Amino acid sequence: MVVLFAGLAACSSGGDEPEPGGATEQVADQVTQIKQLLHRRAAAVDAGDRSAFLADVDPGRKAFQRTQSRYFDNLRELPLERFAYALPAGGVTNASGGRLRATVALSLELEGFDAVPVETPAHYSFRHTDDGRLVLTAVRDRAWEKQNNVDPAPWDLGRIEVESTPHVLGIFDPDSVDAAYQIMDSVEDGIAVVDQEVPLKWSGKVVVYALSDIDVLRELDNLPGGDPDRLDGVAFPVRAGPGSRKLAGTRFMLHPRMIYRNDATRDRLIRHELTHVAIGRRDDSVPTWLSEGIAEYVSVQPIATYDRMISREAVDAAGRGLEALPTDATFNGAESGANYGIAWYACEYIAATYGEEALWRLFDAMRHGNGTAEAGQDAVLRSVLGIDSHELARGAGQKIVSTFG
Repeated sequence: MVVLFAGLAACSSGGDEPEPGGATEQVADQVTQIKQLLHRRAAAVDAGDRSAFLADVDPGRKAFQRTQSRYFDNLRELPLERFAYALPAGGVTNASGGRLRATVALSLELEGFDAVPVETPAHYSFRHTDDGRLVLTAVRDRAWEKQNNVDPAPWDLGRIEVESTPHVLGIFDPDSVDAAYQIMDSVEDGIAVVDQEVPLKWSGKVVVYALSDIDVLRELDNLPGGDPDRLDGVAFPVRAGPGSRKLAGTRFMLHPRMIYRNDATRDRLIRHELTHVAIGRRDDSVPTWLSEGIAEYVSVQPIATYDRMISREAVDAAGRGLEALPTDATFNGAESGANYGIAWYACEYIAATYGEEALWRLFDAMRHGNGTAEAGQDAVLRSVLGIDSHELARGAGQKIVSTFG
């Protein structure tokens, strides 16, 4: 594991340099002490030295000592390629009661799973003990995190249990780890299916969160539908840092209700989410019905046709007659049950009528250039398939009715 400390240099906006003085020297001394503490902290993680890690934690805050001890254990569970701190220039401020606050950048990379390190900003608090030693008093500021769109990782919030196979890193907790064997096997099997069905290059590896609560799920940005309890699972991008275009990877998470559901439904869900992982950001600029429809289409390939299930809402909608494909704005809303089935069968109709290769040609055409908005999808459909969205919706509806009655 690479352990680094980087202090980011300040930039001057012009004018005379400040004269050395007591206040300036005091700030410089505070910055130096914080840098040294963070360096010791990173080195302790690398060395597996719990005592050294906790030596810089406020001894008067027993609960904080316990959570930091747990955090140390969590970090040691992870396959860390990189664990580093940076202290941006101007990031240290004085707070009430003689405390210090610092905006810290934590860089963490999971070996074999992250393409690049993930930099996460954090708001740390410090104080000086009676003997003048600087100690850490807090590593989370929830209001600041919310204001800065910082999503906590599972290892930030509670105890984790980590399991790994050649292609899967599973993040569990004490109440979900008993399902790890079945889930890890299902994900490995799902990767083999996705490798066979998705004609796109991807790493073939994934990080999956299978936790017994929805605390991490609830904090995700841009959660489809906005309600974590409406989702059985979700794939999500992990960016290299705030506002970065670089991706460390795409991970996925299971809702707690799916963890001990050791059946074909969970396996299908896992294949669905793995398809999103394999496609990654390449479906960011295509209509949602195509993105979700392809994920559903791939997810059912190992299932015998007569065993495949679709929602009653989709069958009812098809029975009333479909004239339009689901829209992006309402896809994950109140009619999401119907929308997923309709999107799936739009892809089934394309594959059955024009060949499976045509489905991927359509996907490539939809994502070409700056992608395709709903207003432009008919032009692309006509170019690739010779039909528009209304004809595709009717074909999908008729196929649903003929298959499921």
